Amino acid sequence: MKVTLLTELIVQAEEAIKPIQHSSSTVYQYGLAWNELVLFFELHNCSYFSGDLAHQFVQESKEDYDKGLIKEWRYKLRRRSVHILLEVYETGNYSWKVQSRDADGALSNEMKQLCIDYSNSLIQFGKGKGTRRLYQTIARQFLYYVQKELNKDILGLTFNDVRTFIPFISNNYQATSMRSVLSGLRSFLRFLYKAELSKKELVLAVPSSGSRKKTVVPTITDHEEHQLLQSINRSTFLGKRNYAMILIALRTGLRSSDIISLRLSNIEWRNKTISIVQQKNRKPLILPLLPDVGNALSDYLLNARPESGLPYVFLRFQSPHTKLSRSACYSISRSVMKKASLRQSDDQRKGFHIFRHSLAAKMLSQHIPLPVISNSLGHESISSSKVYLSTDKKHLKACALSFKGIEVTQGELL
Repeated sequence: MKVTLLTELIVQAEEAIKPIQHSSSTVYQYGLAWNELVLFFELHNCSYFSGDLAHQFVQESKEDYDKGLIKEWRYKLRRRSVHILLEVYETGNYSWKVQSRDADGALSNEMKQLCIDYSNSLIQFGKGKGTRRLYQTIARQFLYYVQKELNKDILGLTFNDVRTFIPFISNNYQATSMRSVLSGLRSFLRFLYKAELSKKELVLAVPSSGSRKKTVVPTITDHEEHQLLQSINRSTFLGKRNYAMILIALRTGLRSSDIISLRLSNIEWRNKTISIVQQKNRKPLILPLLPDVGNALSDYLLNARPESGLPYVFLRFQSPHTKLSRSACYSISRSVMKKASLRQSDDQRKGFHIFRHSLAAKMLSQHIPLPVISNSLGHESISSSKVYLSTDKKHLKACALSFKGIEVTQGELL
């Protein structure tokens, strides 16, 4: 095993993060967190870097945060600082990335290999990229729970362990997402049983989600759309970016994954089109570049986009200026809706997908055929667009039956 002084590793880390061009204040904060880590190691009579001791530092910081002893930003700073050191220690360099939810503690090598094997099985069964990403996340969260919360191995798991995991993980997801979460959990538990890694058929402990409810998909009205766009301050760099992103979603119905993956080369200014390969199904899609969308894009690209060699249209404004994440998209739409005083109830969806719903509903109200709507939204099958029929309230009312011709009599009370 490699032996490195903690202070030497910190010097290496300082050099490794220079190409990322963090602001001086960010680098200074990393230095403060690394100094705290040095003191933590000294208290444990250790001067050489230890991954286990570094994870203990993060875990104790998490406990301090849960108790209200430190602020969330300080806990996240310590966690990120340790993550940098670990990557430099293992690889000799560092590449900035968004930390995953299970970054609070590393899985054992056995658990990591289990994740890899499960991922390969999902590919074998032909699961789509989006489904694989979700199921792999659920699997990692389950293994983290087994390792850190239960302190068990897979063979020792019981039905009750699975049942207690469900309320534990529900804290990270909206109620409307739990059907998909439970589906991912079932998939992973079946994998464990078929691979003979679990003696019990633990999938039986996962409750049924019941039949899928036929609900009216959420949309926003034309008035709410106007209110939403007007609430964005387009005189700022951030406002120009957010306005362009939301306007694209409203006018084209693109998914958030496609918006953050949009490249400069995808915008064909001469042809007035946007040509992409969809992230969800890898199908090509060509959409018209509408005048208001083109104007918003050009305003952002010419006057607000950070200087970067990356090919993506939309970038982070904080250094490093990397590609936006899907969670960043949700934060943008949620903050804009809050400023516009729209959809503020806890049970109301606030993500970019509502803009996609709204476009489909608007097209349907204009008597555009369902196959055309399906093609415009990039659906693989027309059946995916049928859910939007629930938004056409005017024509749904025409389908309602009256009581005419139905004889109603008053029955005798018993």
